[in-house]
Formats: sequence, C-alpha cells, structure tokens
Amino acid sequence: MATSSTIGTHSGAFQADEALGVWLLKCLPKYRDAILTRSRNVEILQSLQIVIDVAGTYDHSLLRYDHHQRGFFETFDGDNVACRDGGRSDVTGPDSATGKFQTKLSASGLVYKHYGRVIIGILHPSLVVADTNSMSDDDDSHSPQLEWVYNRMYKDFMEGLDADDNGIEIADVVRYKQGTSLPVRVGRLNQRWNDTNNGPSEDERFAQASALCGNEFSEALEYIVNCQLPARRVVEEALQNRNEVHSSGKVIRFTNGGCPWKTHLYELERSNKDIETAQIKFVLYEDKSSMWRVQAVTVEGTAFTNRLGLLEPWRGIRDEELCKISGIDGCKFVHASGFIGGNATYEGALAMALQTVEASSSSNKKCKT
Repeated sequence: MATSSTIGTHSGAFQADEALGVWLLKCLPKYRDAILTRSRNVEILQSLQIVIDVAGTYDHSLLRYDHHQRGFFETFDGDNVACRDGGRSDVTGPDSATGKFQTKLSASGLVYKHYGRVIIGILHPSLVVADTNSMSDDDDSHSPQLEWVYNRMYKDFMEGLDADDNGIEIADVVRYKQGTSLPVRVGRLNQRWNDTNNGPSEDERFAQASALCGNEFSEALEYIVNCQLPARRVVEEALQNRNEVHSSGKVIRFTNGGCPWKTHLYELERSNKDIETAQIKFVLYEDKSSMWRVQAVTVEGTAFTNRLGLLEPWRGIRDEELCKISGIDGCKFVHASGFIGGNATYEGALAMALQTVEASSSSNKKCKT
C-alpha cells in the first residue's frame, strides 16, 4: 500500500525536468509537506504515493509519470487517455500526435498537464472561480483567463523544457550553443567530477535545483498573469471597438501604449468570426513621449513582413517635409521600412493609417480592372 504524502524520483545526476516536477507537486496542498525519496530501487518506488521521471510507467490513475519507456509519446493537448506501460500504439511521434502541440512531454510536462490548472490557481487565486482546495484538474471551475494562462505558460515556458529533456533540438541546424538556459544552470548544480566529498550532498544539491526551477516558473507565470493577460484585455477591447475608429475595421486604437500586443491580436483574430483574415492593418497608440504611433501589423510568423506598410513615398522622411508630402499635419516620421510612423496627434496618426489603407484599396481595384 502506498505511503501517504510521499514523492519519488530517481537518484543520481538530476536535470531541470524532475527538479521542476517535484517543485510543482509541492505547490499542491496534498504534497506540500511530502517526503521526497530519490531512488532507482523498484521496491522503494512502488511504496511511494506519486513517482515522476523513473520506473518506466505513465499512468495518471496510478500517479506514475515517467516518459522514458519505449513507445511513449504524449503531448500537452493531445486527445489521449492514460498511457499505460508501453505507450499508445496509435501515437508514435510528432506526425501522429493530435492537438496543436507536437512536442513529447517530459515528467514535468506530464505533471503540468494534469495539475497545472490547480497549481496556477493556487499561485494566482484571482484567476479561479472556485476554492482551489476543492478544485480538481478535471472540473470546470477555472475561469477562461486561467485556461488561457495555462496554455500560454506551456507554450512560453514548459514546452522548451519538454523538448530539452527529450533531446529535441530547437532547429534542424543550430547556429550556436545556449549556455544560460534553465537546464544548463540546473546541470551546473550537480556534483562535479573533481569536487571533494565534504560539500553539499546530492539531495541538498537537488533541493537547490528544485528551488531554482520553481523561482523561474513563478517569474514566468507572474509575467504572463500580470503583464500579458492585461495586455490581452487591451487588445480585445480595441478589436471590439475597431469600427468606432473607422468603419473599415482595419485600424485599431490601444488605450494603453507599450503593451505586448502582436500574439494577442493574431489569436483573437482567429477566434473572432466577425473579423476577416488579416483584416487589421494598423494599430494606433500613444507612446511615453505623448507621440501617437501608427504601427503596421506584421504577417503572423514573420518579424519584418507587414500586412500593409505605410506609403512608400513617406518612408525615411521626417517632420515638415513629411507633412508636405502626405498633406497631413503633425507628422513626425516614418521608418525607412514603413513599419511604423509618428504624429503629434491621434487624428494625424489615424489619417496616416487611413490614407495608406485607401491607397492600397485603390491600387487593388485598378489591378482587378
């Protein structure tokens, strides 16, 4: 019979994967004071309540979360049932995985998949509809905001750790080695080959690694909850009010400048049936110097390709000369690539955007005729 309040993982050299997985489990009230056992002894591991990254089994019903066994290939959002022992015969790799994500989960990824919503709710109670003490990961008591944070945290933080622990390169051809990542820093906490034996024990070193991983997780989550989520609300409001800016719906205005907006815009466009594909061409916002910016929306997945750049004759021109060429008062500048411009007033920035949109529409009509 499994002993209560015990967590197991493997002994020996440790990685960010199980160090984070243990920290995540200890966020849960059930395991907050759990005793951690690090071992590879099968009999010892069998006696423990929950075991991660060792023992060759993934079975949520048995609280076993390993990812090393032959045939295992589970993803974050794949349509799957508990994967016992040898894995799923219908999912053998990225090409056969269901869902948006195709990265094989590590042990911490499995922990996050099953307990992540509850953990986020505990760390940020404002996102939870119900009491986290009575909330299970399978119920619907979490808010839409928590669900968005849960998915965003996987994409921005957890997926990279899954890939690293499973030996998946970030690109087919890697140009340089990343020496400052969380897995690298955790790796340096292991005992070195030439260390003396009177230093920290292996378990003490693991505790340091787990705390490091937990701090990184907490900081990344805090940024998403307190910076990205409010920014998403700003973008959502701007999209809802786009026709108040102009009847074309191609220009939106942010009430707060400087917020991260691009990924939110792409996501919200896809989820809004009232918005045509790539409809939004420009965003307007006031910067810290009180200048109104008009910025082109880039094509999703690119850094420098605009859906529609500001007019070519304006590019690289500033101040009075730009006002004369455009016929718009208050112009400050247009970048040489046409991706951004500035005006002293909101009305001027809007005029710069609309003149570009209208010129593009006229050009498209001529091409069709």
